[in-house]
Amino acid sequence: MALALSLPRTDTRPEKPPETRPARVERWLGEAVKRDTIEAAAAISDTLAATNRVPLGMVRRRQLADQYYATALTLWPALERHFVRATHPLNGPALAAAKSALMLATELSTAYKHLLAQAERRWLFTSRRSLASLVHRCLQCHTRILTISYMSYSPVPARTWHDAHAINLFALQRKLHRTPVTADTTSTTPERQYVEALLVALANPYGFTPGQLAQVMLYLRENAHLAKLTDVPPVHRLAKAVAIVPIGHDFPPFAANKGGNLDGTKLFLLTFDLAFQIQEQLRAMEGGAPAPAFAGLDAEAKSRYMALVRRLLRQWAIPPARQFNRLPSRARVAICAGFAGAWQYTPGSHAAADMASARPAMSICQVINQTPAGYALRQIDTAHSSLRIGELVVLRVDSRNTLQLAMIRWFRNTLRGSGFEFGCELLSDRPEAASVRLEGAELASFQPAVILPEDGQDGTPAALLVRAGAFQVEQAVLLRRADATTTAVLTKLVEQGPGFELFEYVAVA
Repeated sequence: MALALSLPRTDTRPEKPPETRPARVERWLGEAVKRDTIEAAAAISDTLAATNRVPLGMVRRRQLADQYYATALTLWPALERHFVRATHPLNGPALAAAKSALMLATELSTAYKHLLAQAERRWLFTSRRSLASLVHRCLQCHTRILTISYMSYSPVPARTWHDAHAINLFALQRKLHRTPVTADTTSTTPERQYVEALLVALANPYGFTPGQLAQVMLYLRENAHLAKLTDVPPVHRLAKAVAIVPIGHDFPPFAANKGGNLDGTKLFLLTFDLAFQIQEQLRAMEGGAPAPAFAGLDAEAKSRYMALVRRLLRQWAIPPARQFNRLPSRARVAICAGFAGAWQYTPGSHAAADMASARPAMSICQVINQTPAGYALRQIDTAHSSLRIGELVVLRVDSRNTLQLAMIRWFRNTLRGSGFEFGCELLSDRPEAASVRLEGAELASFQPAVILPEDGQDGTPAALLVRAGAFQVEQAVLLRRADATTTAVLTKLVEQGPGFELFEYVAVA
């Protein structure tokens, strides 16, 4: 099968021919990187885009591509620092850095796809190692596109997945998929690079908090070999720990237990062994074993890492099936983000000594669709709220008098500074503002808290939202509500987010 890649048409007589002499390009790149990082990345992307649209010989194009790639490796970390921990929607330098980083990765991908297409036409005269190296570099560039898209919570550019699937199939058909790129790194193969990208996509990367994507990629460097890619269909079409890879389509893999029929070639990603390994790692950490060094050394970092690994187990082994159909809607919603706003807007007792009385302003969003478990919202207000994954939001839907409490679970940027969308999971329809302090700490002031009442006999237990780091599991606290003060014991840490922690609790006499 011929290698069908998405490539721009070349122009033999461009109006402004780009510089293609490697020595001069190298000098220009050296001067360009001394400028502002965002400006440098934009200028280099534009020049590379022009180079990708003129015909060049294979040797010359490879020299230029490698020069641009080496320069990009120095620019990407500096660009990512602008947006990786920014609030959303992105704007200003963060937005410009995300766009420049993504454009640079896209044009580098195009440069190496040109080379692979040229090599494919003359593959009988190209060494096996050189062809495998080109395949690997193409997949590296695709992985960089995906990584920047996930970190900036923006859509993956069109045809990215289509070409990644095609390149892997090309390597598979020519038995290059397990060829080491260098003799020193036998585990670095095109198939390994592709499988890591598939696994990250299956882990719901648009719901990662800042820093989690890097931890997942480090985890996969050590464990991705446990996932197996095969063209043999599973015995049961809805099997767990199986994902379908849609060759010939422009979208990522999806869990087999979510159904769906596809035309064309399919591969199957089996994650049984990976799931067993995760279970063993969790069991060891629950028994006292330390988390990996990249996760952090303190107890709080270990707790966050274990929560992330449990989530990976869920996504890779038994992906949650959708329980409710999404209902389209155009209702308007007023929201306020953050723990302070959640406490101040929630009805109840606001007699905490250390909280200012002024409420932050609400902003207006529009519902895209909704289920009983949450909302997908789009910001339409001219004054956008600054949001983060895991942030608390209080919201009031038009035509309803009740106020709801939710947590942001995913983002979707457009990289245009507008059209920002995000998803909220409902925590409670009946939140109640209260205040809390440690039992026996008479000199301490009461702190703000939000009570999430128990949800029926078989529902979720009562929970308490408090500031991050204020309390710990098994501590007894005094809980002051509008009508009484009671003693409660915090029994379980359920959730952590920006500036808050959520504990289950039981009231005691």
